[in-house]
Amino acid sequence: MEIALVYPKYTTHGGTERFVFNFSRQLLEMGHNVHLIVGKIEAPVDKRIIVHKAPIFKPGGCLKVLSFLWFSRQVLKKYQFDIVQGFGRTIRQDVFRAGGGCHKEFRKYVLGKIRNPLLRYFKLYQPHQLLLLSIEKKQFSKGNFKKIVAVSNQVKREIVSNYGVSEADIEVIHNGVDTETFHPQNKERYVIEIREKFNIKMEGKVILFLGTGFERKGLSFLMKAFALIKDTHPDTKLLVVGKDHDIQRYTRLSRELSLFDRVIFTGPQSEVKKFYASADIFVFPTLYEPFGNVCLEAMASGLPVITSKVNGASEIMEGMDYLLLEDPTDIKTLSAKIGFLLANNDERGKIAGAVRSIAERCTISNNARQFVSLYESILKTP
Repeated sequence: MEIALVYPKYTTHGGTERFVFNFSRQLLEMGHNVHLIVGKIEAPVDKRIIVHKAPIFKPGGCLKVLSFLWFSRQVLKKYQFDIVQGFGRTIRQDVFRAGGGCHKEFRKYVLGKIRNPLLRYFKLYQPHQLLLLSIEKKQFSKGNFKKIVAVSNQVKREIVSNYGVSEADIEVIHNGVDTETFHPQNKERYVIEIREKFNIKMEGKVILFLGTGFERKGLSFLMKAFALIKDTHPDTKLLVVGKDHDIQRYTRLSRELSLFDRVIFTGPQSEVKKFYASADIFVFPTLYEPFGNVCLEAMASGLPVITSKVNGASEIMEGMDYLLLEDPTDIKTLSAKIGFLLANNDERGKIAGAVRSIAERCTISNNARQFVSLYESILKTP
């Protein structure tokens, strides 16, 4: 098949970005011709991939979105593809992968909970937000897609509820993970390297947080929960991997909570597998997450995962309800779950085997096969 993947950026940083990067390679290995319609390239591109550039105008968020939208449409008009798959802010494709969930729900769960009423109003109704809502409405309008792929049942329910899309038009395909890259055996390879680099004792415990955009992903809740148990777990460190536009806010919070020497901010890292290998538990108390790939990577690495029920990845955490948060802002409950795992080596070991087994059923190759099967069914439909 001639398959076109449409997304503004080709890189390995970020959930959707990593998905597109891995997915393109999986399609190549399956013998398909892959076309990449992209604005910016920040990762090595396989020579077999045919790249079509769609310029992005940088000044202003709205202009960025609109320029890629327009230029990508011009590229699509020039060529004949068997399947066009869109990611992010794209319109009129055969398959749209709703990896970012429903923007309406993001506004409700994240922006709608900003306490300052003036700031909340500004965030909700700034032009960029209204543009994203407008694009989303068109994405989910009849005639602009043949199938929608939701990365979780949670996302499917949101699309049906907010836009009245027929359930039959939405296929749920959970994300996949590279179970060779993310593996429990990595601990033997990398734990000493990372712990020595960041001055962490080998006998101490490590809580890992990984993500970009700390506010939505609940880092402040995690830091406050850690502060409640820091004295009972004196040799435990919190490792924060990723970036945020206001990192000073979190370094300041670490001082206020007397955690300045207990929280390590590493910045974004290209080899995140090493950081999973150095940790004992993974905590991701997100306010809203369609499907947190980081949770699946942690599970493949054999790490117990504490996350929110509003994270679509919670759907695959079979038998682990006790690790899920009804309310990620409930600091006491979060600290109790963290403390329980830190104090119970046997429980962590038991969970490690269970989560690895789940991850082995959710591989990137299985994920790609499900997409190709969907493509084939679309092409067979008159």
